[in-house]
Amino acid sequence: MARWHRSPQVLEAAAEWRDRCLMQDGSILSGRSLWTLDNLAYLEQYFTRNLDTGTGRFLEKLQEQLAPAPPEAKQLAAEMLWLLYLSVSETSMRGGTKRLQIRDAWQWSREPLPHAPAVLGEVLDQGVANPGTGFQTHRWRELVFVIDLAQRWKRQPVPVQRVLIEDPWSFARWVDSIPSSRGRQFRHMLLYLLFPEHFERVVTGSHKELIIHELLPETGHINADINFADRAAVDQLLYELRPDLQQRYGPEMDYYTEPLRSRWLAPKVRPPASARVTPAEPAAQPVPASYDVRVWVIAAGEGARLWPEFVENGIVAIGWDYLGDLSSFASHEDVLAAIRAEEGGNPSNNANACWQFSHDVRRGDVVVVKKGRQTLLGYGIVTSDYRFDEGRSEYQHTRSVNWRRLGSWTLPPEHGVVPKTLTEYTPYPEWVHTAFRLMDGPVAPVDGGHEVSAGPPEPLPYTREDAESDVFLEADVLTSILDALARKKNVILEGAPGVGKTYAARRIAWALMGTRDGARVELVQFHQSYGYEEFVQGWRPAAGGFELRDGIFHRFCARAAADPDRPYVFIIDEINRGNLSRIFGELLMLIEADKRGPEFTATLANSPDERFHVPANVHILGMMNTADRSLAMVDYALRRRFSFIRMEPAFGSERFINHLIARGMEEDMVRRVNRRLVELNQVISDDQRNLGPGFQIGHSYFVPAEGTEQLDGAWYEHIVRQEIRPLLREYWFDQPDQVEAHVARLLS
Repeated sequence: MARWHRSPQVLEAAAEWRDRCLMQDGSILSGRSLWTLDNLAYLEQYFTRNLDTGTGRFLEKLQEQLAPAPPEAKQLAAEMLWLLYLSVSETSMRGGTKRLQIRDAWQWSREPLPHAPAVLGEVLDQGVANPGTGFQTHRWRELVFVIDLAQRWKRQPVPVQRVLIEDPWSFARWVDSIPSSRGRQFRHMLLYLLFPEHFERVVTGSHKELIIHELLPETGHINADINFADRAAVDQLLYELRPDLQQRYGPEMDYYTEPLRSRWLAPKVRPPASARVTPAEPAAQPVPASYDVRVWVIAAGEGARLWPEFVENGIVAIGWDYLGDLSSFASHEDVLAAIRAEEGGNPSNNANACWQFSHDVRRGDVVVVKKGRQTLLGYGIVTSDYRFDEGRSEYQHTRSVNWRRLGSWTLPPEHGVVPKTLTEYTPYPEWVHTAFRLMDGPVAPVDGGHEVSAGPPEPLPYTREDAESDVFLEADVLTSILDALARKKNVILEGAPGVGKTYAARRIAWALMGTRDGARVELVQFHQSYGYEEFVQGWRPAAGGFELRDGIFHRFCARAAADPDRPYVFIIDEINRGNLSRIFGELLMLIEADKRGPEFTATLANSPDERFHVPANVHILGMMNTADRSLAMVDYALRRRFSFIRMEPAFGSERFINHLIARGMEEDMVRRVNRRLVELNQVISDDQRNLGPGFQIGHSYFVPAEGTEQLDGAWYEHIVRQEIRPLLREYWFDQPDQVEAHVARLLS
């Protein structure tokens, strides 16, 4: 049966790995014996049993964890990275990035990577599937699964191995019997790599479910009782569907190319320009006037930050991703036990949300999205069964929704919703009647009290994934920033010069708002002459005398107060260079997260009759240069009111390496830039007497404007000599020989 074999080298490399490493104890990159139970035991000891799930870069943490392991175990880890990356397409990870990471991991053994062009060359530029951001975020889980699978396989008697490897379906069920395979994308990758005639190049279970739901009816197959928890059965059903689909779409048919792609993978539907004030397109199944359906109220993340994504993608989703596929749990008690083991305490509400979302919610139910306890954002009809989407970086438990009504409505005080992720409100008909009468009535006016219809186009959506691709921040750091903004309201990004704080700030603001709405973002830069008059309110020269004028922050708060259900972000560059007590005045108290809103007001210094407050939807995002010697003078004033999050130089990170390779830099030059700057920053960090981590060199020196320069050796030397050297001279002004030694090292 024909298959999508446009990357035959990938399948050839996979077959070679099968013969040399799976069926024997050899190596794909050398002539050694690496895939042994002894080496696997070392990886289990130093990695699987010593997991570091905190913040930080995957490879850096992996290197630290494997530091005590013998060289052969580190080389095996490098080969496992090769295996994980083999099927990943160029759109998800560039071949140059793969090679750099594999080479670095191998060299942890203090040996050079062998020359193996057949498996390290063009084959890594191909790939067969895009696993999405979830694969990158959960690489440590995928590696745990590979180690576990390899150990279990090596313990099988050789005759059993031969039987399994000759029967694709027996092998698939054996893989599915491994607990760590649940929710792992490499499970799907491995089956395609080893048995491309039987398994599709679809690497998420949720996509397989969508394909079956959408395409099964047109094939004539009758299979109403599909158990999507039985992953091998799902794969076998896809295998049975293929002949019928090939008759319709040709022998080369593929689920990720047209015309099939648009049949099952619906394009992202953006709401119309007036979506927040007019109903969406009517659903196939309207909500009855009596609302005689089951109604669920659900949160959209902290501060409803995921609401734009829910609308754009036509979904609702919840967290607790570490649980894996919720359909695999036999009972509510099992879910409760799993969450309690991870979080402790008595997480009954969380367990209820997970069980109800995956087992109790049904197609045709109505979901109402809330923000806080008093605001409703819209409702829609559930149109799919539960699915676990491994391709998402967070909130992987999803259901499809046909959104019927989008807007912003404030509930009466006596009808506020409970602070839980998911709650069924069907048993409370009075609340249901009040909520739907409110949402099906006139939409809350915006923009000065007039409904928006014609006019300027709606700003483009901007998601968390957009921010991840735009800035050199690890996914967990970006999540920390967005979560802190939603919770604390005030965040300061601190970091060394050149780490991209100002560039990142605007994109973080867009990600928080879910759109590139410039009207809801303001940017100022503090300096020693900046004062209360410019920021809050002051007397300014006017014809014939002076007049009282509101400052930029005062005006910004007024705009936000008139639009209370959408987040606004005020960005302050160089926040530590201003005299904060003089600039904020009495507002230094009002910006605290628990002192927002009309119940907390202050009299302004120049307007004794005016009571002023900072709206709850105003978020302050400051930037602070850690190399600035004035940092200590303001730190105590800021610490209680702001969350501080450090941005690190991106040298050595996957995103920065991808950027340089995408800009056309040769792989050797990419390696040189990253290795030399990482080494220099380590020297700067270790110089605690004069410098320290806050003086490291940022990556923005090596991020030129798009299309303006060729990133070659001459460009690199120019940056080092004309930009890095002057900075080092300032750092070590009394040690010129040391400066020149570092410059020479950079250029070597």
